[in-house]
Amino acid sequence: MQRKWATILLSSFIFLNGCQVMPHAKGLQSPLWQAQTYQRQDQVEVQWKQQSFSFLLYQQQKGAVLDMVALSLTGQQLFKLQFDGHRVHVEQRIDQMRLLPFEFVVRDLLFATYPQFSHLGQQAVEMKQQADKQVVYIEKQPVLQLKQGQGSIELINEQVPYTMTLSSIENTLQTEESSTP
Repeated sequence: MQRKWATILLSSFIFLNGCQVMPHAKGLQSPLWQAQTYQRQDQVEVQWKQQSFSFLLYQQQKGAVLDMVALSLTGQQLFKLQFDGHRVHVEQRIDQMRLLPFEFVVRDLLFATYPQFSHLGQQAVEMKQQADKQVVYIEKQPVLQLKQGQGSIELINEQVPYTMTLSSIENTLQTEESSTP
């Protein structure tokens, strides 16, 4: 009887641990990633599972590391992460976002907003124009749809799945190089 309960307990533990592991986002690693200066700000609307939420997203790259910081519309920091061309490192996140698939989110944001991200040597990645949208294929499977609008970009992830709408915000933040005498 003890063996039966031990087996059930072990199986449950393996199952629960397995449920928390997200698959890696193919097409994210970029062997031709280069150091550069880049900034972008967006208001982001996300629909994921039965939840929807909005936040402000700030992207900044100085050198080889791209930082992404998300703030609620009231100014609370939701998450902070870094991408170095190879992997996503989540530095901070609120508890409600612990299950957000950050690798997929970063990959999709890069395909949608980062200059020429699809040309940085990711393996088995192809972008095709279809009617009013671009479709990103990885290993010949459609994984992401990008629809450009007037001042906005809609992302539809077909793997996770979630939808994001990015509305560009004028960049009013100053870079460190510009200082007042």
